[in-house]
Amino acid sequence: MSLIRIFFILICCFFTLSSCKINQKKNGMKTGRWIYKDTFMGITSESKGRYKKDFEVGIWKEYIGKQLSSKRNYKDSICYTTEYHKNGKIRAIGISKMIIEDANLHWFLSGEWKFYDNDGILLGTKIYKKGEPIVETYTD
Repeated sequence: MSLIRIFFILICCFFTLSSCKINQKKNGMKTGRWIYKDTFMGITSESKGRYKKDFEVGIWKEYIGKQLSSKRNYKDSICYTTEYHKNGKIRAIGISKMIIEDANLHWFLSGEWKFYDNDGILLGTKIYKKGEPIVETYTD
């Protein structure tokens, strides 16, 4: 193998590894891929996703142990959320909206949220406005 080829491979490896950094800040703002880990009472939770200019973007996944507990998809000021039971079936699905008031950022549950039991049967719905339930409907 020629020295030029070896040098090229080393350069490619360097750029690949340097671009995989996690939990980075640029100009004091979170950017790129982030992973949060926490342990409580021996159970590890983990959250993985991306930031752009200090805001969550794209898909974020949260795990308890190795089990997916929620998936959030951030698009501008809306977050589409799916939460899961331990058996992997959907527990709740709905959206949250980002609202900035008095220079403070808040995420509020918004619109229709659907709630399901362990077997995937609809239990009911709630309609939220700024995080407060305004209508609740239960199935029989």
